[in-house]
Amino acid sequence: MEEPGYSVVRTVFKNEGCHVVPVPLEKDGLSLEHVQSSRAKAVYVTPSHQFPFGMVLPISKRLQLLTWAYQTNGYIIEDDYDSEFRYRGQPIPSLKSLDEEERVIYLGTFSKSFLPTIRLSYIVLPPSLLVQYTSKFGHYNQSVSPIIQRAMALFIESGEFEKHIRRMRKSYQRKHQALLRNIEQNMGTKVNIIGENSGLHILLKVNTVSSFELIEAALQKGVKVYSPSKFWLYPTSESDTYIMLGFGGLSIEEIEKGIRLLASCLP
Repeated sequence: MEEPGYSVVRTVFKNEGCHVVPVPLEKDGLSLEHVQSSRAKAVYVTPSHQFPFGMVLPISKRLQLLTWAYQTNGYIIEDDYDSEFRYRGQPIPSLKSLDEEERVIYLGTFSKSFLPTIRLSYIVLPPSLLVQYTSKFGHYNQSVSPIIQRAMALFIESGEFEKHIRRMRKSYQRKHQALLRNIEQNMGTKVNIIGENSGLHILLKVNTVSSFELIEAALQKGVKVYSPSKFWLYPTSESDTYIMLGFGGLSIEEIEKGIRLLASCLP
């Protein structure tokens, strides 16, 4: 798994008896050198918007990762959350779409692209794993209403879902631009923005005060930001210098007000 990485998934792997090996990040995503030198049977990756740092895995590394899977008979678990919301650069094909030997397990959700309340997600398995999946999980039930599932299928088939995504991308891009603009205007060199190319959150590296002091001070003013330190398997002193800001559910006016208040907490 990427280090830092999505702690909820890491907990699931541990509960299932997996030995989790953290893979350090480089500027363009996980270190392929560490993956290739490991004895891993599977790699969990968030290539479209690394969680929580936000970098996008380039096509060259995607192809190298696929080569590793082919040579080792390993699997890549591709969590493609936030893939719809990229604001800079050209879209990059998913690992699943590049996979020629069925070594990618593809995960996705409609929580951010449609409605979080329907709790609808999906998995696309290689055919070789379907028999095992059916035998082990055949008695499990999907908790999402079949009516909701059918409605979502019709929404996609009609082409309306694609139109919805285009509208949402424009809406989130306006919020994203407002967020970056207000951070630059109000905070300047007191912070560094990380992961600003896609997704519905960014990280700030705080240069003037500890992240925990800033989080507490902001909360006193009604602004809720988060520490991403829990996403490290092995936290370091550097992991305590970041805060996470989500903006998807806020209006531009709320974003502007929130950043002004957050900036007022910085010395």
